[in-house]
Amino acid sequence: MASAGSASAGTVTFNSFDQYGSDFVNYVVTIDDVTTDVFTVNVKIADNSPNTGDILGIAFDLNYGFTASQLNIKGSDITKVGFNTLNNQGGNNFQGEGKDLFSNGTPDVLLTIGRSGSGFDFITQTSFTFASLGKNLEDAFLGTAFGIRAQSVGLNGEGSSKDIATTSTFEGSPVPVPAAVWFMGTGLLGLLGFARARKTAVAA
Repeated sequence: MASAGSASAGTVTFNSFDQYGSDFVNYVVTIDDVTTDVFTVNVKIADNSPNTGDILGIAFDLNYGFTASQLNIKGSDITKVGFNTLNNQGGNNFQGEGKDLFSNGTPDVLLTIGRSGSGFDFITQTSFTFASLGKNLEDAFLGTAFGIRAQSVGLNGEGSSKDIATTSTFEGSPVPVPAAVWFMGTGLLGLLGFARARKTAVAA
């Protein structure tokens, strides 16, 4: 039997962002491998952030090759998906200072979140999923950059932010124990108990 017992998932966290816009916003980004085939990304403005804002863009690199159809990105707030570009239009761009933090100066993926302008929506946290294509979290994100673009930032809501993190922490999960090992262990305990009972009976 080749099935495995359940185990908690690993997590990659980005929480130390450098500012390249007019107003700094701090974020917490966690990426989980809750299944063997899918990564789940959660992005939110940190509780201790000096500013809030409307999340408009998310840009990131991956340490593995893919095609657009293979990655299968899904999220209810995503309104546009771009690949190998610095500009998704509508104010969602990572051009200028900080772009060199991405591999080859361009993020592998650039997502537009919601609609530009706080009059349409004001998104302070969002989540989405995409295919891991058989890679584990550490291999996929070690040494990569993760950027977030926000508008309507600051006291008057007139600023913008472009914040990029390149330092991530990885928290691994216990290695799942195959179900066959559990059955074998249970069987051995049963045999030991049987042998002990038989020895007692013979001695009597």
